[in-house]
Amino acid sequence: MWPALLAAGLLVLTGVEPEGILYPRESETREVLLLDGVWKFRTSLPPDRRCPPCEEQFSMDPDGWIPMPVPSSFNDVTASAGVRDFVGWVWYQRHFFVPSQWKTNSFRVFLRFSDVHYASVVWVNDRLATSHEGGHLPFQAEVTGLLRYGEENTVTVGANNTLTGHTIPQGTAVHTDDSSRYPPGYMLHSILPDYFNYAGIQRSVHLYTVPQTFVSDITISTSFDNTTGVVQYWVDYTGGGDTAPLCTVAVEDEGGAVVATGSGLSGTVLVPRVKLWWARHTDSRPGHLYTLRVELARNGQVLDVYRQQFGVRTLEWSNTALLLNGRPVYLTGFGKHEDSDVRGKGFDNTLLIRDFNLIDWLGANSFRTSHYPYAEETLDMADQAGIMIIDESPACSLDLFSDELLQRHKSIMQEMIQRDKNHPSVIMWSLANEPRSDKNQSASYFSSLYNYTRKLDSSRPITFVNSQSVENDKAVQFMDVVCLNRYRAWYSDPGHLELIGRQVESELTAWHVTHDKPVLMTEYGAGAVVGMHTLPAQMWTEDYEVMTLVEHFKIFDKLRAKGFLLGEMIWNFADFLTPEETFRPRSCVKGLFTRERQPKMAAHWARSRYWSLAHELDGFQLPSDLLFRSL
Repeated sequence: MWPALLAAGLLVLTGVEPEGILYPRESETREVLLLDGVWKFRTSLPPDRRCPPCEEQFSMDPDGWIPMPVPSSFNDVTASAGVRDFVGWVWYQRHFFVPSQWKTNSFRVFLRFSDVHYASVVWVNDRLATSHEGGHLPFQAEVTGLLRYGEENTVTVGANNTLTGHTIPQGTAVHTDDSSRYPPGYMLHSILPDYFNYAGIQRSVHLYTVPQTFVSDITISTSFDNTTGVVQYWVDYTGGGDTAPLCTVAVEDEGGAVVATGSGLSGTVLVPRVKLWWARHTDSRPGHLYTLRVELARNGQVLDVYRQQFGVRTLEWSNTALLLNGRPVYLTGFGKHEDSDVRGKGFDNTLLIRDFNLIDWLGANSFRTSHYPYAEETLDMADQAGIMIIDESPACSLDLFSDELLQRHKSIMQEMIQRDKNHPSVIMWSLANEPRSDKNQSASYFSSLYNYTRKLDSSRPITFVNSQSVENDKAVQFMDVVCLNRYRAWYSDPGHLELIGRQVESELTAWHVTHDKPVLMTEYGAGAVVGMHTLPAQMWTEDYEVMTLVEHFKIFDKLRAKGFLLGEMIWNFADFLTPEETFRPRSCVKGLFTRERQPKMAAHWARSRYWSLAHELDGFQLPSDLLFRSL
């Protein structure tokens, strides 16, 4: 489907666009109109559900629309199983007014979507505005000439969540002709990832203005020399006359005071008495941020102003350690799906703040954006809180490798790094989760992808998260860090807690010895149904989940002493929805918290573990309300 759409010009890979994708922020020269709210929504009927969208489909029965919140995943909002499980083209539409004062020669107007899953086509006032392939990453289009100023406007979005062997992530879509079992036009759709295929307009939609000459991208690189911060910056701009505009920059501290200035579209600014960005439990003041104020001017007239937050910090890595500002860090945290009870993967500020309060309560210092890039607001919060992030692409469970898929994957990495490069919280790029790296094709695929990503960013380690054995893996050799997902006494040797220590120690040691790289445990754990208990512990009980974690804790301490273990990440932060299947009760219940964000017994044990490590490694005081003081 997607290659045909690309050929038809209905999908555009925004990764090849020269302009940046800066978050829309108001300033002295910019205005932002948020288009979130209740939109109209409808699903397509066969055969339109599998056909490229066209303008004629706007004339659908006006009585077929239903209200739908944006942002949200459409799957969990209605009481209809047909909407929840729908695969194919769906439609969104809303009306909005554009201020009449925007109709000036000095304004250009952009329409920006933070996330539409998976493919989308956008019309403004019944005229094609843009298209995009791939969820979880932003795209935008200039709509200056498509808008009616001082009048009502209409935006219509066609979105398709069909996944195939050519999409990232992958899936299968079979249109069966077996009329004895299926009705005409019936499609069997499955996805390779083990989470629910949430879809729709899942993050915010912005309409914003920029001047004719505007800042289109900012790149910041930092280091420090004793007490002086060294901030290198590069500014890209779009529009203007024959001569480049004058660019001046100012570094502002968290109180807004200017602490350093510079000029030029690129340069180096020195920050005296610098306050470094530290992660939680590495410093008493984690997450310190500065703001780079960028101003473009010509002939004494200010053209554009944009403010970009950043932190001053350095990252280094070796075959045994990850160094933040020259000091080794040990990662404690979890994988973390962005989903909730009602909105699916739809972004929600209330849930965001709740989750970061729970992260603070646990004493964790990191999480992985399993298995796709999270909302930009989530990374902003991580910057402020001093939480380290492994930023992961949507390439979950890749099974087929091709040149076509590799180019799509490279485009995703370009979009992802373009969006997230200035976040100090992002300490590592993850190219994929659990690909079939035992296949011979995976070697050249991931070697090429690693080299491409390294050219995009040389300042962070690169990895993918592995589920293959040390004997059959073909691709870890190209990565900077070995990341492992293992479920001892759960998927392998179920029920045998006594085997965890022996198996974890021998395998993690083998990976380090074989590749001479640091090792990070990115997933381990067990499922637990809330309120289920047995003595002695049995699988699916809260008791068994706790015992699984405790047995891992013992061996992690032993491996830390050997000097090559980078950290431990439990699977998962909270329970999440999965496809309907016979071996899970409609959700993955390996979470420390329920989907309602209430703690299981394992959350208290993880909390004791993480705070104890903060006390042991960095001297932080234990909270007075810990349920367990030692493990």
